[in-house]
Amino acid sequence: MTKFVVEALTRVRVEVDYASEFRYREPVLGDDALLLAITQSGETVDTLAAMELARTQSVPSIAIVNAIGSQAARLADGGPIYLHAGPEIGVASTKAFTSMIVAGYLFALRLAQARNTLAPEQIRAHLQALIELPNKVNALIESCATQCEQLAERYHHANNALYLGRQINYPIALEGALKLKEISYIHAEGYPAGEMKHGPVA
Repeated sequence: MTKFVVEALTRVRVEVDYASEFRYREPVLGDDALLLAITQSGETVDTLAAMELARTQSVPSIAIVNAIGSQAARLADGGPIYLHAGPEIGVASTKAFTSMIVAGYLFALRLAQARNTLAPEQIRAHLQALIELPNKVNALIESCATQCEQLAERYHHANNALYLGRQINYPIALEGALKLKEISYIHAEGYPAGEMKHGPVA
């Protein structure tokens, strides 16, 4: 999601990698590269190895991290962006996920300000939308609680779930599928909506 926001607001090209893949694919990193490590715990070995690999190629790193004083926070060159979401209680950790989205959004807005790709009034409008977000989420939860219960009752016998999304909603589909797997142990898959005809439908 941060990729979509950074590219849209700053016109800076962003590549996304799983840390576990990044460290094994011999990435080509230019002189103007920056590694943004996004991690809840700040202690995941693959993420730390990716940050070390970037360092060996003289690429600075920034960490968006929840755990204060973690290894990723100490390893980051630009100082960590702390989420302050509190300790992770369950494996799904929705508060860390939503905080990461907001932190990525704020990072993109700061880049846009530094690169002069958004006017100050545009940045203020984005910030105001973020300020209003908690109340909107609460209203959404209250308005659809009954409907969600009905849907859960209707589909709780399903053995598979398919989450579809397009553009910025594709990563949300991936996260939705991950949350369902983690919490219910039901197989779920996130998929780009436009590729359905080449994938599951085919």
